[in-house]
Amino acid sequence: MKLVDYIIVGQGLAGSTLAFKLMRQNQQVVVIDEEKEFTSSKIAAGLCNPVVFKRLTKSWMIDEVLDVSKNFYRNQEELLKDQFYFDLPIYKLFTSEKEQAFWKQKSNEPELFDWLNPKTEYPFDQEKLEHPFGASHVLNSGFLDTNKWLSAFKEYLIEKQSFLTSTFNYDDIQLTDDGVIWKEYQAKKIIFCEGYQTINNPYFDWLPFKLTKGETLTVNFKNLNFKSAINKGVFILPHNGNYKLGATYNWDDFDEKITEEGKENLLERAGRFIKDEIIIIEHKAGVRPTVKDRRPLIGEHMDHEQLLVFNGLGTKGVMLAPYFAEKVVNLLLHQQPLPEEVNINRFLE
Repeated sequence: MKLVDYIIVGQGLAGSTLAFKLMRQNQQVVVIDEEKEFTSSKIAAGLCNPVVFKRLTKSWMIDEVLDVSKNFYRNQEELLKDQFYFDLPIYKLFTSEKEQAFWKQKSNEPELFDWLNPKTEYPFDQEKLEHPFGASHVLNSGFLDTNKWLSAFKEYLIEKQSFLTSTFNYDDIQLTDDGVIWKEYQAKKIIFCEGYQTINNPYFDWLPFKLTKGETLTVNFKNLNFKSAINKGVFILPHNGNYKLGATYNWDDFDEKITEEGKENLLERAGRFIKDEIIIIEHKAGVRPTVKDRRPLIGEHMDHEQLLVFNGLGTKGVMLAPYFAEKVVNLLLHQQPLPEEVNINRFLE
């Protein structure tokens, strides 16, 4: 029997940040992952956007989480000897004078001084990228190369003998008085960080996920090039000499298969303002573990304290994962209660 402190199921953003934070507390972990090629964490743009474009408000908890997340990824860069996090302006292309004026108004509100640049700019080639009403950019934004970091961190786990490639069969769980056994591993607890696959978990399938399938393209352009992220109905993100273009939101189709409909949707929306040839390099799809109230899902099972879930980070997962992983560690090691708005108990009647 292999003795560990914690079994973590899933090596996405949630599972990886939690694994590292536990390891830093001298806890022995094993991360179990079936290594799917496409997951929501792996195909995510990884944007750290501190504002909600639709309403021009601060992202939820941005003041608490942004510095924590940046420091975490900077520390990962020191540990793994590579760069994963990049400071990057995100430009919003205005669709009308009204939208331009609304941005100007919001940028003058004190709580948004640190997040919105008040100036209207024309930073791109107008012949190739139309923005007749100008643009402005978000301050203190950036992006994490999620796939690159997750791959590098997996190698770190392997080096520490803390990674197992396997499908997780729930029938192999044995609950004991002092912990849990799964196959040849004995641990204090299992923490499920499975993304949308939690809908198949018999212990946590009651959680109110509101799943969304997303498709993205890796593209390039015949003539156009720029070094900032862009948002205008779609996002475009410079990445490794190409560009990520995304994303779709499908509330009915929950698989990881790419579709012609998704591709055409992205190209049509991008073509409304990009007046250059778009060259498709790659097409990916994943399912986001979004939640009904758009808040993370964290906590112990109501009947089995040996089983926990850490999930539901949604589209802001890059920013939220390090902060809330620390909350999970404090719960596990110091019995500190979770914030009520993320505790899964909020859905118990």
